[in-house]
Formats: sequence, structure tokens, C-alpha cells
Amino acid sequence: MERLNSKKLIEIVKNGYEEVAEDFNNTRRKVLWPELFELVKEVKTGAKVLDAGCGNGRLLEALSSKNISYLGVDNSPTLIALAKKNYPTYDFQIGDILELDKLPTSGFDYIFSIAVLHHLPGIDLQVKALRQLKNKLNKAGRIILSVQNFWAQAKYRKLIFKFAFLKLINYHQIAFGDIVWLWNHQTPRYYHAFTKRELKKISRLADLKIETIYKDKFNYYLVLTLKGL
Repeated sequence: MERLNSKKLIEIVKNGYEEVAEDFNNTRRKVLWPELFELVKEVKTGAKVLDAGCGNGRLLEALSSKNISYLGVDNSPTLIALAKKNYPTYDFQIGDILELDKLPTSGFDYIFSIAVLHHLPGIDLQVKALRQLKNKLNKAGRIILSVQNFWAQAKYRKLIFKFAFLKLINYHQIAFGDIVWLWNHQTPRYYHAFTKRELKKISRLADLKIETIYKDKFNYYLVLTLKGL
């Protein structure tokens, strides 16, 4: 097994999604968790929406019935091309959640980041991503995000402790909770297994207020707002 550090983990994520983009699109084009349909209910007509880490644009399955101004951003050129093909009437751009300051637009009413944050290794990058989202939000806006709840599933808990042991013996330069496994038994994928305490901590460090945080068997969900509102 190759030694892992933050730089290598970011490479795994970027290269991995490019490699599996077609399969990802075929298996996830219209598969959305019921909870996401609940979370988008508050999105109002005419709202300005940013989908950070949009992948193939599948969140639009929940949003497409609403008359909104939508921008989807992802760092995978192949997934962006597929998103444009899937939803040709919407705007998609290649971009990175860590570099949203390069986008010319801001003042979004709602910013979604679904199943993205758990692909960022280390608290510094996780907080940086939240700050990038915060800076694109309007004063009364909301950030709605999800990360996978790996701790609730036995097969992932085994991986968590396996990689924790490798870290303990100084084999990997990674954080506790970092895991890697093979997509379709061939493509490496990296995730960080967040705890509720960690999610609260990075939200606080990014100077965001937690309006809602909860979990189900598969995911954590957070709704964040600017402080002082």
C-alpha cells in the first residue's frame, strides 16, 4: 500500500472521479436521497443557487421544478460535460470548492455542497472550503451540506480502525477517520469519516452558525448561516 498524505489524497479524489465519471453518471443520475427533497423545499422561486461539487448535476432532480438561477461547479471536466448534457438549460462551470473566490458571481441565496466535504483531507482544507462557501453567500442565505455517516456502518468502521492503526505506526500521514477503498474493485477513493463533533468544530472555525445538524443511517446534514443573523 502506498504511503498517504494530504497531497496524495487530493490527487486520489480528482483522478478517481475523472476515471469513474461515466459509471458515476449512469448509477447516480436520478438517485437522490429522500432527505434532499426535504432540504430543497425551502428554496424559493427566483432564488440564486450554487451547487458546489455538483458532479453530474443530479441535485437538479430535486430543484428542476423550481424557477431558480442555478450554477453548478465541479473540478471534474468529465462530470461537468455530463452535467451539461444531462441538463442543457442550466449553467455549469469547472471550478474547485477550495477556489470559489475565482468565480465572478456571489450573493447566493442557497449554496448546496452534497457529499463533497468528506473528500477533503485535514481540518485546514475543510475549514477553507466552508469559508469559500461563506464568502459566496448573501447575508440572509443558507449553506446546505451533507457528508456520509461512515460510523453508522460496520464495514466502514473496520476501515476506519484499519487506517487508524496504520497512522499509529507512522505508515500514513493522515488524520484519524481518513479511509481509502477501491471503487468497483479498481479505482481508489478517499473519504474522511466525520463525527458530529468535528462538523461542529469546522463550522465554528469557519465562523458559521449551525442552524440545523442531524443524521440518519447514511449521512449527516447541516444547514449553516452567517453569524449575527
